[in-house]
Amino acid sequence: MESSPNQVKSHQDRLVIRSIGWMLVSCLMFATVMACIRYFLSGLPPEQTVFLRYLIGVGLLAPLVLARLPELVATPHKGKFTLRFLLHGLGVYTWFYAVLRLPLADVNALLNMGPIYATLGAVLLFGERLRLRRIMAILISFMGALVVIKPGFTEFNFGTLAILATAPLFALSDLIAKELKAHHDDNLIIFSLSIGISALLLVPALYVWLPMTAFEWVGVCAVAVCATIGHVTLMRAFRGPMWAAQSGKYVQLIFVVGYGIVLFGEIPAPSTLIGALVVCLAVTYIAVRESQLKREKPPVHPAG
Repeated sequence: MESSPNQVKSHQDRLVIRSIGWMLVSCLMFATVMACIRYFLSGLPPEQTVFLRYLIGVGLLAPLVLARLPELVATPHKGKFTLRFLLHGLGVYTWFYAVLRLPLADVNALLNMGPIYATLGAVLLFGERLRLRRIMAILISFMGALVVIKPGFTEFNFGTLAILATAPLFALSDLIAKELKAHHDDNLIIFSLSIGISALLLVPALYVWLPMTAFEWVGVCAVAVCATIGHVTLMRAFRGPMWAAQSGKYVQLIFVVGYGIVLFGEIPAPSTLIGALVVCLAVTYIAVRESQLKREKPPVHPAG
């Protein structure tokens, strides 16, 4: 029996609510990760903290994917898995570097450029058309980023360069993850990323390794747990409409600003908030527009 239009609409409304809800949890987790890095781990090399974060993540996810590990070994998509952990690993390293050197609100504002780079990547990698509205949204978002950076008016900071490199690296990683989702379980994709980055950073981490206090171990564990939950809930959010997930994402700025004020006394500059708003509006427009362009006939669901 086919569902009535009201049932289909109700199902779609639930998907939107769930998507936004999962994204809000994800945003809180990643904002907490940023705060923990600054609060607990400022004295450790980024190589060491990133390695430990993903190694602990492997242990957290292992019980969920052990039965599916043969699938990971036999997958014909090993190249995509490998490319993803290389890109994402470099992105996490530059992100950790930036979090330790920039106000948290600035990091979050510039990281929101990720969907813009994802749009450009889809054009270059998948041959998608770059329509005029997309071009305008991209240009506006870059103007917003310039408002945050204020080139020529503030001292150059390598942290800014690091976060500008992070956004496209994460965007490419997300594009690959989107491709992998068509063939593999979400938890398996996240687990493979944790394994890959742990292996990638093992030698660099051992080379710069510093003894850790109990305080720093608490911080590393908190980062690993929150980041793992953040990745899992992010993948859940992407099961719904992309525009809904994207809309929920920008609440992260509120969490980040709150942490910055309470823990570090960082009052965001007006230019940061204005630039972040411009970027968010441009990216949200792209997300909504893409959802409209790719909207398909609603699926038929069994009644009852």
